[in-house]
Amino acid sequence: MHGRKLITTGTIAALAILAVVGGCREATTGPTSVKPQDFASSVKLLSGNLQSGTVGVSLPEVLSVKVVDAGGLPVAGATVLWQVRDGGGTVSPPASTTSSAGLATVSWTLGTTLGANKAVALLQGNYVLDSVVFTATAKTGPAQQFARVSGNLQTSLVASRLPQALVVNVKDQYGYPVAGARVTWTAALFSGTVTPLADSTDATGNVSASWTLGTAAIGQSVTASVTGLTSIVFNATATTDTTRVFTATAGTGQTAAAGSALPTQLSVLVKDAYGNLVVGDTVFWNDSIGAGGSVSPLLSVTNALGVATSTWTIGGTPGIQTVRAKLRPTKKLNFTATGTLAYAQVFAGNYQTCAIATNDRAYCWGYGEDGQLGKGNTKTIAAPSTPVTSGDSLAGPFLSWRQIGAGSSYTCGISIARQLYCWGRLASAVQTNSPLLKSFTTVLSFQNVTTAETHSCALSIDGILGCTGSNSQGQLGDGTQADQLANYVIVAAGLPLTAVALGQSHTCAMPHFNPADSINTSRPRCWGSNTSGQLGQSSISANVLLPTAITMPLLTAFDSTSLVAGAAHTCALTRAGAAFCWGSNGSGQLGTGLLNPRDSVPQAVTGGQVFSKLYAGEYHTCGVTTTGQAYCWGRNNSAQLGDGTRTNQTAPVLVAGGLSWRSLALGELHSCGVASPTGTASGTQTGAGVIYCWGDNEYGQAGTGTASANNTPIYTPLRVGYQP
Repeated sequence: MHGRKLITTGTIAALAILAVVGGCREATTGPTSVKPQDFASSVKLLSGNLQSGTVGVSLPEVLSVKVVDAGGLPVAGATVLWQVRDGGGTVSPPASTTSSAGLATVSWTLGTTLGANKAVALLQGNYVLDSVVFTATAKTGPAQQFARVSGNLQTSLVASRLPQALVVNVKDQYGYPVAGARVTWTAALFSGTVTPLADSTDATGNVSASWTLGTAAIGQSVTASVTGLTSIVFNATATTDTTRVFTATAGTGQTAAAGSALPTQLSVLVKDAYGNLVVGDTVFWNDSIGAGGSVSPLLSVTNALGVATSTWTIGGTPGIQTVRAKLRPTKKLNFTATGTLAYAQVFAGNYQTCAIATNDRAYCWGYGEDGQLGKGNTKTIAAPSTPVTSGDSLAGPFLSWRQIGAGSSYTCGISIARQLYCWGRLASAVQTNSPLLKSFTTVLSFQNVTTAETHSCALSIDGILGCTGSNSQGQLGDGTQADQLANYVIVAAGLPLTAVALGQSHTCAMPHFNPADSINTSRPRCWGSNTSGQLGQSSISANVLLPTAITMPLLTAFDSTSLVAGAAHTCALTRAGAAFCWGSNGSGQLGTGLLNPRDSVPQAVTGGQVFSKLYAGEYHTCGVTTTGQAYCWGRNNSAQLGDGTRTNQTAPVLVAGGLSWRSLALGELHSCGVASPTGTASGTQTGAGVIYCWGDNEYGQAGTGTASANNTPIYTPLRVGYQP
């Protein structure tokens, strides 16, 4: 394109003169006052037009023009001015002089505006003004800026796809989006996967990727990279999965004294499905707990290690106990512990056994259909379980006991406070399943209680004896044969008593020893049925309704504390430790070596043992020697003698097992004893011992945890369950 041409009058005249004078001479050979460039007629665009280049960068091809005169010949020395009209770039130089060939060139550096740029070449002179226009397209420059757009610092579950895509943007140095820039994505270790691994920016300079988190509940990262630029890191927090894996890590399977806190805390570990530790979940420890135990705290929150703990104080019930921890309605764990009990004393009824533990609580097992176990009318319990309580059988309140008297369907005990309680059914009295406070007249403080099949007697600390129950044969000792269903009658002994023994239908008692009346106070008093000579009065007689002194062997004085009675026989110890028995002897229970049916006067037990204590069952008798050995004699049909046989014995036989015994307790068909835990003779030792039982176990009265089949006894001493 050409600009306008301007030719003056003077120029035309000069040209005419030159034409006449010079003929065909060159136009540039005019008068010396005219410069060659003054003959320039036009400027022509040669090259460099319609280029494309990067914003702010010189175009690869220079801009080139040619200046010619009117005849089309090149004009040297002509001045060409260069100007940028659009785009804001620059030309260099801004003015140029044509060469001998009429050429002028410049470099064009584009501006920072994308799209069309314009530059103009102007022919400058006194006579002619012409111009040409160059256009160029400014394009985005190379990637110089790399920025994060969105998707950083998200939080989501492990192994899940983040809800927001990761987006980055690429621009050139002037902030124009760069399309087609190659971006690569790299997930860090344990940081899952990113898709795609590489992609190119779109027209807006953006590129995106989808991030699926790894399975580790940690901070995770993905890096976006463009060659030559600083990489960008995206961070995300992976939280634990909603599923839960609930595991017990410590505390189960412990053994401790019943009622005590377990030494090791209960501990659970909470993870998600991918093994990540879960922090802040609440564990409920009291979802289910038995045997009267407790946990503290009732709920706890998992710590940084995913662990929650609680301390379990097991209940007072010996044996296996459970507590259940709950994380969610369907996430539960059971912990078990075994409660043990150490015992100080044992007492045997007809088909039940009771013991006082070192914590002073009473525990009963065996036959209990009449409530005699102090835990409802449960028919049988084969091992020590919940303690006898005056309230709830698990939580108490629990009474503390000194001594227990176990009969057939009725049990009584003397509390530490010396109060009298009874439970079960005695004769036709109302049944009670938990201890009921008893008393008679003004007597409120007791030293011991004894219970037989159908009657029971309690001795006050002042030596006053009161009895209740069946009195059909005068066994209550009040001079009548009137039964007592609830009241106690005072036995008309005439002097203080110190030991009481109850048979099936007879009663005996020892007076409190008085040195000033040693002969009289060394003679037991007996009353009630005498059909087998069990009252020791040298005759088989009708019922005796009042306490009557027995016929004493020559040169003999009985110990004031050792007096026992079986179904129809009675035994006592001399002060020297010799045993004497009288009454029924159908099974050899008198221990005389003979099997005569009965004897109405005291007979010496054969064998020569020196006993410290005697014990009587219904039809068998036992004694503990001063060296801690146990000997038994009498009926042995259920192996109740503990010698390993089922043969009746008319003389003492050693109880098997080699144990050292502190005390014994005899029922109708079974026997129990407290052995010294050290295995040595214990004498009058108190405190913890180990209970063993043998003989009949049809109702679980041996306390081993299982009842034996009928006619399948335990032949030798077997340890009662759940002892330390």
